[in-house]
Order: sequence, then structure tokens, then C-alpha cells
Amino acid sequence: MNKATADRVKFEFKDVDVERTEHTVNLHVRHEKLAELLKHLKEREGFRHFIDHTCIDFPDKRERFQGIYILYNPDVNERVLVKTWAKDGKLPSIEKLWPCARWAEREAYDMFGVIYDGHENLRRMFMWEGYPYYPLRKDFPMEGPQEVELPSLTELYAGRTEPPSHDFELMHTRVATLEDLERTERSRLKKKAQLVLNWGPLHPGTHGTIWFLFDLDGESVVQSDVILGQLHRGMEKIAENIYYFQFLPYTDRMDYISAICNELAYVNTVEKLLGVEVPQKARYIRTMFAELQRINSHLLWLGTGALDLGALTVFLYAFREREKIMDIIEGNAGFRLTSAFLRIGGVHYDLAEGTLDVVKAFIKDFPQRLREYHNLLTRNRIWLRRTKDIGIISREDVFNYGLSGPVARASGVPYDLRKLEPYAAYDELDFDIPVGEVGDVYDRYLVRMEEMVQSLRIVEQCVAKLEKLPKSAPYVNKEHPAVMAPKEDVFMDLEDMVKNFRIVVHGEDAPPGEVYAGGENPRGELGFYIYSVSGSKPYRLRIRSGALYNLSIFPKLIEGRTIADAIALLGSLDPVVGETDR
Repeated sequence: MNKATADRVKFEFKDVDVERTEHTVNLHVRHEKLAELLKHLKEREGFRHFIDHTCIDFPDKRERFQGIYILYNPDVNERVLVKTWAKDGKLPSIEKLWPCARWAEREAYDMFGVIYDGHENLRRMFMWEGYPYYPLRKDFPMEGPQEVELPSLTELYAGRTEPPSHDFELMHTRVATLEDLERTERSRLKKKAQLVLNWGPLHPGTHGTIWFLFDLDGESVVQSDVILGQLHRGMEKIAENIYYFQFLPYTDRMDYISAICNELAYVNTVEKLLGVEVPQKARYIRTMFAELQRINSHLLWLGTGALDLGALTVFLYAFREREKIMDIIEGNAGFRLTSAFLRIGGVHYDLAEGTLDVVKAFIKDFPQRLREYHNLLTRNRIWLRRTKDIGIISREDVFNYGLSGPVARASGVPYDLRKLEPYAAYDELDFDIPVGEVGDVYDRYLVRMEEMVQSLRIVEQCVAKLEKLPKSAPYVNKEHPAVMAPKEDVFMDLEDMVKNFRIVVHGEDAPPGEVYAGGENPRGELGFYIYSVSGSKPYRLRIRSGALYNLSIFPKLIEGRTIADAIALLGSLDPVVGETDR
């Protein structure tokens, strides 16, 4: 946020404090003025793109929970963080300002127990109803409360007939009642002829363990619910209890189709916090492999999405090229899927012998393969009828639902972190950002197809730049005190051995402060918010999932359409459940 905007906000809201840190601009506002300030920022200052909301637990503070809202102004390319303290464990709901906030608020309620006044459906997001604890509170142990077991229905509903209390003092004992569930089901069923259809959680069309409930009138969907949590593993809780470098392999297991892109978003954030400069060679290597990973991910989306709609040949063709990329990744990282190839300060290994030659062969071959995909689908009458004018997303929907990645760009919003907030080597490379016009399933298909062309351009430029660098150029900044030296140096240098031993045993020494940064993943913006009080572990680490926010618009898109459209719609959003659930 620039000074002129901050001055206007201060003029309208006298008690707002503007805090400028090294990496963020924070607006501190009283609980009573939060909704009014957020509305002002959205409607009058242009911060209409909702990015994320979370909380931080400060058990020693009187109000304890601090709410964090991250907003983006697409007109001037600026972010702002709005902070407020929950009063008696409560915050006002802003789901009427940004519909996607209802999922963010449900997650904060689920993890911290913060109540959102005015939320229409405040219930658990990932944990089961009746679970009496809130895992991201600081007093929740890593191993979990040992006395807690999954309750049986008899135990859960025994002696309970009254609605659950939202009183803050009783939140830790709240359980759902049978009456609650019956009331919810009655509210979902609008007439007797209506059917409820379960889709998932184990169905090939959902591409993961997501569970959908559709209320049907014939074959038309009246409304739908998305039930998440089957893959929730407490990633943020884990991150807050281990060293920064130890969390990197966990990022591979979120969007497991795009491991290197996950790693890049994470190390980019940590490097900003620690003040680590990345060597030029490492930046080119990172960028090259991130774009190969993007092509790899889009090929999986293309093959499985086409297969869902009956096009088996495209699935086989796409996996043919995908195997070539997986071989390149395996040849350098040693692993095909969860590679853990990047490191804070660089990459784990230098390029393997012959890597650039193999990549150049792929660059030469892939354009012809892309033409084959286009010949099979782009003018195919069946494909057009299943994708054209289906699931149209407007520009305002992009901002209101926090959409990003190809889903946002297909609706004409050129939101791409590689251009807007360049990281790795993107600021040195020439590439275009494809955007759509209609915002339907077909546009999302075309945007991803063109993104593969642009990724190929980026890879080609990275290869040319790497060929010009000396073979001995450093691929990791081992001079920084928080960066571990390569293994071959540890074997030959006592100082490197001692330094690595210190980091492994005691962790990195991070300064106090906060930072939000992210990366342009194949599914959208994967962001990391780190709040540090110094030391070797983050006090709070928030993972902003692009897949989660993209999925949040699905109930709106499917409303009034047929069940057959659900397959095409979900495939065009391309969620990965490991990232949505974390």
C-alpha cells in the first residue's frame, strides 16, 4: 500500500494504525471497525481481490486471537494485511463482502475455535463435528490429546437434545447433536421429490478424496455441498514445530503433482525472511524445473480431464510426454514425484551430466505433440458441446472468490505472480500471460494449452543461459549462515561440516518479523505467511492454497446445471486434494 492510500485510510479511520515492516504493510484496526474498514478497502481503495484469512494464537495476550486478512489491489499491484484482535473469541463474518471468506472462516473456526458473528453455516472444515479441541492453538500438543478417541454415534448424541452453544467459554466442549444434523438435512431438502446424490469421496471423477453432496431436481443440481478433510494432515501445525529446512519435504506432499513448484514457493518465502541471496545458476535451474513441472501438471490435467469426458486417446498421448519430464526430474533429483530437489539458498544438486541435452531434445519434440492434442480436441464437436459456455466465471467472481492461476486468467484477469511479483529468474525472461475472454470450461482449457507453450519458451531461455555459465558456478549460497553446504563440501571442509551440524541440530536463526510470499503454481497462487518471533521455528506458518479457493466457487458454478456438467466443471478447476486439505 502506497503512502497516499494509507493517508486516505487514516483520514477515514482515525484509530487505524499503519505499520510498515520490511516485507509487509499492515493496517491494525479495532474489532468494531473491521468490517467497515474491509468494505472501504474493497469498494473505495481497489483492494477487491481476496487472498487469504487466518488467525494467530497468542495465549499470553488478553484477547488471544489475532485475525489476519490479506488483500490485493489488481489496479496498482499492491498487497495489504489487515489485523484485528478477536473480542471474546469472536470476529465479524465478511462472507457477504467476499463469498470465499466463508471457507476461510470455517477453517479458522475449526483450527482455532474463533466464532464468526453472522456466518450462515459455521461448522467444522476438516475435523469431525463433535471434536472438542482446536489443533492450531498453542496449547494443543503435537501428539494430540491422548484421551480423545473417535466417538461412536451413541456416545456423541447421548443425552444431548439442545442446540450446540456458541458461548466462548463452552467452545472447548461443543459437540454436534442429532437434532442439529436432522435440522441441517431438512434445510437442504427443499421438497420431497428432490434427491440427494453422493459423489465421492472415492470416485475417479473427483481426482482425489473429495466428497460432494448434490441436491437434485431430476438431473439438475439445486445446490451442492463440498466436504473436505479426508487428507488433512495438520501441515501448518507440523511446520510450527520443526525447523525451516525440515518442512521442505512436506511441501512436496501438498500438490503432489507439482512438487518443485511447491518447494519454490516455500523457499522463496523463507529466503525473504532470512535475507538469503540465491546464486544465478540456482535461479535458472529452479525456473527451468518449475516450468517443466508446470507442463507436467498440465499434461496430467489434460489427460485425465479428457478421459473424464470420454477421450481416451488424449490420456495416452499426454502421459507419453509426461514420462519424459518425469525422467528429467528423476535424473537430477533422484525422485520422480516428491523430489525435495530445492534447498533454502539454492538447489540440492548441480545439474546432472547431459541434462541440458535431454531438455533441448524435449523442447524440439514437444510443439509437435501439442499440435496433436489440439487436433484431437480443440475443434472436436463433442468436446466443444461439453465445454463451451459451461461454468462461466466473471471477473468479479475472480476477486470475490479469491481465484488465481489459469482459472482466474481464463476470465480475463492477468493475475500471474511470475510477472507481478517476480521470483527465481522470471524477471530476466521473456514470456506472455495468456488470458481468456468468456471464462468458461473451454477458455480454461485454451489457457492451459497456451501456458504450456509459454513454459516451453521459458525453459528454452533457461537452457541458453545455463549453457553460458561456467560449469563451476555455485548452485547454492553456502556462505549464508542459515544455508547448509553441499554434501561433497562437508566431506572436505571442517567449517562446512560444523556449520551443517549446527543447522541440523539447532536450526536456522531467523529474525523476528513477518512475510507473505508465494509462487505461481499450476493450480494458482500457493502462498506462505510466516510470522517469526526469532529462533529456528516459525511461530505461525499459514499455507494459502490456490486449489482450495478455486474449489470454493464450485457450488455456485454447478447450481442449476446437470450432473453431467459436474465432471467437466471440476476438471476445469483442477484441484489437488493434498493441497486443499493440507
